[in-house]
Amino acid sequence: DGDGLDLPLKDSLAALRNATQAAGRIHQVFRMQSFQRKQISDSANDESLLEDERVLSLISSKLQKPGQTDELAHSAAIRIQKKFRGWTKRKEFLIIRERIVKIQAHVRGHQVRKRYKKVVWCVGILEKVILRWRRKGTGLRGFRPDALNKVPDTPAKPSEEDDYDYLKAGRKQSEERLQKALVRVKSMVQYPEGRAQYRRLLTAVEGFQKNQQHVGSKILDDPENVPVEVEEDMLDVESLLDDDHFMSLAFE
Repeated sequence: DGDGLDLPLKDSLAALRNATQAAGRIHQVFRMQSFQRKQISDSANDESLLEDERVLSLISSKLQKPGQTDELAHSAAIRIQKKFRGWTKRKEFLIIRERIVKIQAHVRGHQVRKRYKKVVWCVGILEKVILRWRRKGTGLRGFRPDALNKVPDTPAKPSEEDDYDYLKAGRKQSEERLQKALVRVKSMVQYPEGRAQYRRLLTAVEGFQKNQQHVGSKILDDPENVPVEVEEDMLDVESLLDDDHFMSLAFE
C-alpha cells in the first residue's frame, strides 16, 4: 500500500523535474541569442578601427629601409601560400559536407516514408480524441473556410530591427507560457488528489498504447472502421479529461 501511495508522488515529482529542466534550457538559449546579437553590433563598430590600422601599416611599410623589402616580400609570400592552402582545403571540406548532407536527407526521407501510414493513423486517432473532448472544430485537418475567400496580402519586407522585435515578443510570450506551465506542474505536486489523477492519466495512456499494438494491423488494412476496443479507450481518456476536480488542480 505504501508503494501504491508513493507512485503518484514519484510521477508528479518526475514531471516537475522535467518541466524545471526544460525551463532552464530555454532561458539559456534565449540568453545566448541576446549575447550573440550584442557581439554582432560591437563588431560593426570595430570595422572603422581596423581600417585605420591598415592605413597606418601601409604608411609604416613605405617608411622602412630598402634592405628590408626582401624580408617583407618573403613573409608576404608565405602568408599568401598559407591562405591559398587553407582556401583549397576549405573548398574540399564544403564539397564533402554537401554530399554527406544529401545522403543524410535521402536516408531520412526513406525512413519517414516507411513510417508514414503509422503516423497518419496515430494522428487520426488523436484528432478524434481531441474533438470528442473539446466538442469544437470541423474535424478536417488543415481546413479553414475563411481562407477560401480571403485574398493573400503581399506584406512589405520587414527590416532587421522589426524581425528582432518580433522575435523578442515571441520569446517573451514563450517565457510566460513556460512559467504558467511550471506553476501548473508545481500546483499538481502539492495536492494528493492531483497526483492521483495524474497517475490515473498515465495508466490510461499506457493501456491505450498497449491496445494500439493489438489492433494496429487491422486498422492499417481498413482505417475507416475503428474497432470497439479503441472506441472504449477513447471514452476512458475523455472521462479523465472531463474530470473538473483534476482540471481545477492541475491546469489552473
